Amino acid sequence: MPASSHLRTLASAVAILFAVLPCRSQAPLREQLQSAGVPVNSFSSAELDEAVDGTGTSKQPYIYFVYLRTDGDLLTGIPHLVRYDQGTGVILRSDLQLKKEDPYCGGSPLGIRFLDDYLLLDFHYNPSAACVLVLDKNLKLLRSLDGFNLKKVATNQIVLTENMIHFAPTHPERLQWADLSKDIDLEIYPLENDALRNRFIQDLEKRIPAECKQAGQSCNYDLIEEGCVYLGGDGKTEFAFECGRSASYQVKEGDESVPYSTDSAIYLYSHNPNGWKYCAQATTENERKVLGDKKEQGYAKIKSRCTPKLEVVPDIGQ
Repeated sequence: MPASSHLRTLASAVAILFAVLPCRSQAPLREQLQSAGVPVNSFSSAELDEAVDGTGTSKQPYIYFVYLRTDGDLLTGIPHLVRYDQGTGVILRSDLQLKKEDPYCGGSPLGIRFLDDYLLLDFHYNPSAACVLVLDKNLKLLRSLDGFNLKKVATNQIVLTENMIHFAPTHPERLQWADLSKDIDLEIYPLENDALRNRFIQDLEKRIPAECKQAGQSCNYDLIEEGCVYLGGDGKTEFAFECGRSASYQVKEGDESVPYSTDSAIYLYSHNPNGWKYCAQATTENERKVLGDKKEQGYAKIKSRCTPKLEVVPDIGQ
């Protein structure tokens, strides 16, 4: 399986970049609450008649429902969260006041999930951008995270893919680790001192396709696609990803990109009170296929490949 098969190809989905994502439905709040199993007697008639885009889930004894109001085909206002206690009948409501720098959280409600001590609300903005709101058990909004494809790596700890430019020709993936209990985070990929990734970039000039050597051709060598696949971890201090890279070129500006160079490597991360360490090793095509099949069970296969000793320093210059 070539490395490019792991990459998230989003450019083909580009059409028009809306100010906010068009809503998935325009059903009245009354209808959606009833469908979710939430009584409507504590809501005003005006509220219940409003069209909303929402989604719900349950975890005994509670039913949760999050929604945004709609204005025609667009979402408007802030997210609203409802929690219904099926045992006591108590309904708790929370209006989630977003910061101005959190526009992605005004997207379409995508789902509600539970992570140890926290309630997470997912919002879809476009195919390259999303937002996660982090709430405590009392529905208090604690923080927001811009990104998607969230993976739990330890108790109260996650790694997610950071948002990317939706209309870009390629999408170099960046990974962010966050400890929800301490409100801290760290970008863990790409790395400033990543020898394998740097070598790939430096070698591109040596692999110029023949088409690009022809007179009159204008080729863009900055079209590097990247994507990372979570391979699992020990649930405490260590986890692994496989990250693939694919370089492309355009014979003429605006033409479809043609891939001409790929590679892939495993990244094993470890952290302790003294900080973060990592190690990286290139993978063969056969190993990429095996890891792709194993997915989140791949950690068991590669954990002995190397020992994390290199300091994790984010490549903030990219």
